Amino acid sequence: MNILMLTLCGFIIGFILISVGMGAALYIGCLITFFHLPDKTAAASALVITLPALIVGTYFYHRKNLINYNQGNKLLIWAICGTLGGSLIVPFINQHYYQIIISIILIVLAITILFHVFVDPHLKHQSYVHHKLHRVMANFASVISGIMIGLAGMSGGGPLVAGMLLLDAPMAQAAATSSYIRVWTTLLGIGLHFNTMKIAWNLVFYMILGTTVGALIAPYIMQKINTENNWINRIFKPIIALILLYMGIKSFI
Repeated sequence: MNILMLTLCGFIIGFILISVGMGAALYIGCLITFFHLPDKTAAASALVITLPALIVGTYFYHRKNLINYNQGNKLLIWAICGTLGGSLIVPFINQHYYQIIISIILIVLAITILFHVFVDPHLKHQSYVHHKLHRVMANFASVISGIMIGLAGMSGGGPLVAGMLLLDAPMAQAAATSSYIRVWTTLLGIGLHFNTMKIAWNLVFYMILGTTVGALIAPYIMQKINTENNWINRIFKPIIALILLYMGIKSFI
């Protein structure tokens, strides 16, 4: 029964992770809620489970030409800086203040995306400064994504997707490029934390099986959404913004 539950959870979360470029925290919630792992063990195990899904999803996104390597490589540099910086300051930062800072940043990103979706289309002229601000916000979001991996072992997908959306990427391209970036930052995060990570390998193996299958299916669905450019594509941005807003405000509730 546990094997079936692990595989099913892995499949569902793997699909979500690759299709919307975020959701790795669901692995942690699943491992804690259903399998009663300690927080740190669940976070470390989730980081390892995420990697195969990201590799598989990125490969198939690449095959379907959905990854924006030009924007992705620029954001990747900032994300790597954040990952390295986050790892270096782990011994010196108060976890409470770190959570507050991350929450505020997620709220700002969410509000910026909502403004971009509902206000920007009605502006007659968008200035150079306006576009430059979006670029700065996207770079900043990538740094935050890296810090989330370097500091806490989190996936950091939400800020990356937000950054791509601010650069006017379609949802499928935002998810694909986020997956590509996180292959490298997740590898780096695992390498930096491996000596101190406690991983529940007996659970990880079966969840990876389900995750890989979910990750295989997601690019096909997202390509269909991207090519049809239908109403689903248009509603993804505010949904992502609301998810980020929830992630930001929940620590203050």
